[in-house]
Amino acid sequence: MKPRANRLYLTTGEVAARLAVNPRAVKWLIRTQQLVAQRINEEFLIEVSDLAAFITANTVTPHPKFEGGVIE
Repeated sequence: MKPRANRLYLTTGEVAARLAVNPRAVKWLIRTQQLVAQRINEEFLIEVSDLAAFITANTVTPHPKFEGGVIE
């Protein structure tokens, strides 16, 4: 059995599963140029590193004083 190579690209469905969103939301991110993708025939392919960059750029850190739902 051949070892499986690391995949460089993910489909919109695979990205949606990783982000726990609908695939239409991923396509919207692509159409609004928030997520980089390549279009091959009818499918968008997202490079794993581009997904990682998108997640990093859109990570929100909590307010340091936020504890238990109340900002003191």
